[in-house]
Amino acid sequence: MYKYDLSIMNEEQAKEICTWKYNDEYSVYNLSDWDTIVENRWELAVKEEREANFLSVTQDSHLVAYGVITFKNDTVLLGIGLKPSMCGKGLGKDIMNLLIEESKNRFPVRPIALEVRSFNKRAIKCYENIGFEIKDKYCRETLTIKNAEFYYMEYIDCPKENH
Repeated sequence: MYKYDLSIMNEEQAKEICTWKYNDEYSVYNLSDWDTIVENRWELAVKEEREANFLSVTQDSHLVAYGVITFKNDTVLLGIGLKPSMCGKGLGKDIMNLLIEESKNRFPVRPIALEVRSFNKRAIKCYENIGFEIKDKYCRETLTIKNAEFYYMEYIDCPKENH
């Protein structure tokens, strides 16, 4: 297991993740440029919201991923973004486990859930292997797609055996 540091995301790190570009079907995860995010006052650009919800994951002082932890409707919702060059290398499991632990520290005994695009088989497999189960499938509008399909997954705290 690699050593990761989890910290509150600063503005410089927020700007950096806006430059990350994913290829092919994963391009739906590309963020808008920083100026657009600021202009629209999206939570990443609002200091108080960013500091409350966004976490930087660093390794040797280099940003390798970020996490989002929000509390809505009595449930902790997690989000994760890996630096594109780090995708597909097995880092997701360790980083998600860090986010789960942080969620438990911030919101003890609250259910933990996430949503993931249904095409993202790599992420779904990672989430299932650490203890998430698919509970619902639905479509909703996103900033870039009118009818994007998602799975809603809940953390069951007893992961499947790794195969």
